[in-house]
Amino acid sequence: MSPRLSHILIALSGILGTILLGLYFGIGFSIGLAQLPPSVTLAQELSVARQYHNLWFLGTWLQATGSLLSVVFFLALVQRARAVTRLAGLLTILGSATLLAVVLIEGVFTIGLAAAAVNGQQTASLTFFVIMTVFTYIYPIVPAPVIFLALGTILLGSHLLPRVFGYLAFILGIAFAVVGLVGLFTTSLLTIVVLSLQALWVLAAAITFLFRAGVASDATGEARLNS
Repeated sequence: MSPRLSHILIALSGILGTILLGLYFGIGFSIGLAQLPPSVTLAQELSVARQYHNLWFLGTWLQATGSLLSVVFFLALVQRARAVTRLAGLLTILGSATLLAVVLIEGVFTIGLAAAAVNGQQTASLTFFVIMTVFTYIYPIVPAPVIFLALGTILLGSHLLPRVFGYLAFILGIAFAVVGLVGLFTTSLLTIVVLSLQALWVLAAAITFLFRAGVASDATGEARLNS
């Protein structure tokens, strides 16, 4: 695979991952799935689980695939910055692995609540729903702060992206850490706000990486031709 194609695929991973996650949250809010409170009654939960059975499954796929593509982008930044063996690089890998674990476990409970509702396992469906809603609080506690604080360190120590992305990554990491604590005693909607800012950061970083990579690749090619 040529370096230029590799750069393009890395950038597209960040862009497409953000789009899929945006669709996941967009679908959830548009049909009211995301507004169901943890204290939802059995009748309310079963009604929504049965009515939007297929959308629960689609949402699980969108979240899992979008998160995977985002992680590919994060890890590619670590690799391109030659920081794989540095502490910040290892922490990014750890945070990314934790993120995928959280998303996949949440996906298991999401699929479980929809399937159990259709199969008549009412108590199990409500239990799966209650457990599934807890994962919104988990992401900002560990995975998000680790990933963005580590990425911020890496980006500030390299010329991979403009330094502003490193500073913004630090701000996101701190914001996630604060929301992870405060959200436990208030509302998980605070996490959604910071997640929106994260989406903008990833999208902007991926687009910038795409254009910077193209320029760098062209410059490398010209240098080889002139040598």
